[in-house]
Amino acid sequence: MSNTTKKHQSFVSEPMGNKPATAVPGIGRGLGQELQRDGVNKASQVFGHYLTGGQNPQQFGQWLKHSSGANSHQTANCTRAMKEYADNFMN
Repeated sequence: MSNTTKKHQSFVSEPMGNKPATAVPGIGRGLGQELQRDGVNKASQVFGHYLTGGQNPQQFGQWLKHSSGANSHQTANCTRAMKEYADNFMN
């Protein structure tokens, strides 16, 4: 059985639509505010950064850390959600 949160399960199982960035696993209110200062306030914008980085976990993680101050745990949760979302909705 996978060790995922309800937030993760919800995010990867339905289209993100107009959800805020804070709907993304690993991104809470604090990181969401930091991302908003960088012009990123929607989950789709976070996903766009994942896609434009070629779905490269290291590159996406560096962007997230630089843009929001995310720690390794938050970065891993967010990256895992982006990968699973892409697997579910892009293939």
